[in-house]
Amino acid sequence: MQGFDIARRGYDRDQVDAYLALLTAGAGPDAPPPAFDIVRRGYDRAQVDARVAELRDRGPDV
Repeated sequence: MQGFDIARRGYDRDQVDAYLALLTAGAGPDAPPPAFDIVRRGYDRAQVDARVAELRDRGPDV
């Protein structure tokens, strides 16, 4: 759990968790852009988008 709200229709939680693990492991801006499926009871899209942008901007120093 990444601390995101659960939305009625949001990003696939497993995909988001895996992508954020990749970014925090040091992939930074070199990581491929995310392409998350939209599912019922997924993570809030705006919150995930903001967090991904923050991590990509900060790079591997996270």
